[in-house]
Amino acid sequence: MNGTRIDKRILLLLYILAFILLREWLIPVIELTDSGHLILFLLFVALAFFLALLRVKWWIVVPIKVLYVAWTTHYMFFDRILLSRETVTYLIENLFSNIPIIMVGDWEHITNPFRTVLFFSLLWMTCYLIRHWIEVRKSILLFYIMTVVFISFIDTFGPYSADAAIFRIMVTGLLLLGMLTISRLAEKHHTSISTGALLSISVPLLFTVVVSVAFANVLPKQEPIWPDPLPYFKSFVQGSGEGGGTGISTSGYDADDSTLGGSFVQDNTLVIEAKVAEKQYWKIETKNTYTSKGWEQISANKAQTTYDSGVEMGDFGNSDHANEESRLLADLQVSEDFPFIVYPYGMNKVYASQDVVFQHSEASGKYLTEIGGSEGILDSYEIEFTEPDYSLKALRATTMEDYSSETEDFNQYLQLPEQLPERVRGLAETISVDHESVYEKTKAIERYFGRNGFVYTQQGVAIPKADDDYVDQFLFDTKKGYCDNFSTSMVVMLRAIDIPARWVKGFAPGEYVLNDAGEQVYQITNNEAHSWVEAYMPGIGWMPFEPTIGFSNFTEIEYDIEQNNDELKAPETKEPKKQKKELEKKQATAKKEFEIGELFEAFGDWIRSNSWKIVAAGFILALIAWRLFVARAKWLPRVLIHTHKSGKYDWYAFTKQYKSLMKQLDRTGLKRKDGMTLSDYAMNVDKYFGGEQMITLTKAYEKGLYGGDIINHNWVALKEMWEDLINRTSG
Repeated sequence: MNGTRIDKRILLLLYILAFILLREWLIPVIELTDSGHLILFLLFVALAFFLALLRVKWWIVVPIKVLYVAWTTHYMFFDRILLSRETVTYLIENLFSNIPIIMVGDWEHITNPFRTVLFFSLLWMTCYLIRHWIEVRKSILLFYIMTVVFISFIDTFGPYSADAAIFRIMVTGLLLLGMLTISRLAEKHHTSISTGALLSISVPLLFTVVVSVAFANVLPKQEPIWPDPLPYFKSFVQGSGEGGGTGISTSGYDADDSTLGGSFVQDNTLVIEAKVAEKQYWKIETKNTYTSKGWEQISANKAQTTYDSGVEMGDFGNSDHANEESRLLADLQVSEDFPFIVYPYGMNKVYASQDVVFQHSEASGKYLTEIGGSEGILDSYEIEFTEPDYSLKALRATTMEDYSSETEDFNQYLQLPEQLPERVRGLAETISVDHESVYEKTKAIERYFGRNGFVYTQQGVAIPKADDDYVDQFLFDTKKGYCDNFSTSMVVMLRAIDIPARWVKGFAPGEYVLNDAGEQVYQITNNEAHSWVEAYMPGIGWMPFEPTIGFSNFTEIEYDIEQNNDELKAPETKEPKKQKKELEKKQATAKKEFEIGELFEAFGDWIRSNSWKIVAAGFILALIAWRLFVARAKWLPRVLIHTHKSGKYDWYAFTKQYKSLMKQLDRTGLKRKDGMTLSDYAMNVDKYFGGEQMITLTKAYEKGLYGGDIINHNWVALKEMWEDLINRTSG
């Protein structure tokens, strides 16, 4: 390649940055095509750049790369490190058999080994182009734009999530562009630039880019102006051809949960508009049977209860822990054709304008709607409900032995498949063994996910194979998924330690906005389709829990742990108001302590879930701090001058200035040798810089230090000499 040679150390850094950008191409390609072996392709790219850095002749480079491609292809399809005559012969025959296939244009029948060789060839050419852009053109702008467009496209229209990739691309690409621009300008002016000088310029550039990207990342984002086109494309593809197509899964409610897992894309279609005072979880149904791959509703209880509009109904409305003093209203406008209602916890009554009958399945908790004797659709209805309120003291008093006094049959809520891996049960026991109450055991499992490296994502979520268990795979292998992974795992672990639990489906609260009528409502889209957990607390009933990272449980807890029976039963004294205030103060203190504890736990969860970002930020800050420390001789004089600018001009101020000057001279390499007098040292300094400023300053210092004269000095003139000399040390 022609062009001005770049220093090898600078070229190494440029190649590393280009490698990071090319890696962002390979990750989604390998992930979306399910090709695997990402490390082998990255090693090929690293090999290409390494040979280019060493300036190896082409007649050596070509055989090395050909041998690597041959060995890699052999390893991928035969899982053998060493080449054998039989396998090499097979690969050669396989490759040559694709020539007639290409000649007739039958691209779909190209064999996988030949596809692999073609992909390596493409990587080979891409690496050569990147070298040309870096070494000759000294501009990587085209490749950078192509990378941004490619990643943005597959993030928008495909299942690949590029949240972290966008950050890496922006930082890496802008830094690479900046460094190449500096090299190009140096070449234009026929000036060489050292590695240290380039790094000195690049560190502030890196700092600016990282801070700008991080600041932009935390700023509030405006909602999309145009609707998401993906659902339209998906429906168009699925509707074409005989029988339609499978398409890509999108978010939303689906009654079939027999096979969980797999990625899905978001759907912002509005489903429900709820006019309600506070956030609520909107329940649809529960399921009781875990099959190791998903959920089904299998129950001997087929009983259904019929309710008319406006009559008392619901599982929580008449319970002992419901707050009967305050009944709330939720006005729902439904856009989807649901043959059932969605409802908040504590539902008491449902009002509808149509003559509707609600068929309640006691096993699943689902309320089907019938109009005129057949399945009907309600586009609006109003729900009266009372938010359940739970006593923390009562919850902490629950024990496993209390289940024996319960009359309800919990067998269906303790069901587990026979092939459930034993390590799932072992993990559940390990998490809960140090807790006494049923509630605390349940909370320990609920909090486990946020403290042990689990990640919430909708992309790249594994689907269990025939011999895999969905929960086991999530807990021990992948540790990444969405609400179904978290909620199913919690239910299974609760059942493994004999706590009755069931899987719940519905919608998360949605987003609080102004609707077209100017009313404040919660808008719930298909993206809010959600699953969570209900666990049975003995003596209390079914209680919702939220294990999914990033979601909050809105269950009301009464923090009454400071109360005791004596306080509750104590007779009225002469100072009831004082006792009442003390009791309220204790309750408020307990609640505050509990909330502070929850805050620290949430902060710890955030630290664990963002550990790699914190490490990266720490590394960058450490690099910046190190660079600033190394270059302190350049910038510190300005700080010292600013520090000593204010204040009186006297002996004490002059002493501080003189000592700071001595330290600064030492930093710049003008170190005072052992045994050297101040006068001799001052002569050496003035010999280096020219003039007699250091000698004058030293005489004044010695006159005050040894002669005791700390008054008869021209402090203003001395300060001006000090400023001039300390400024010259930074040059």
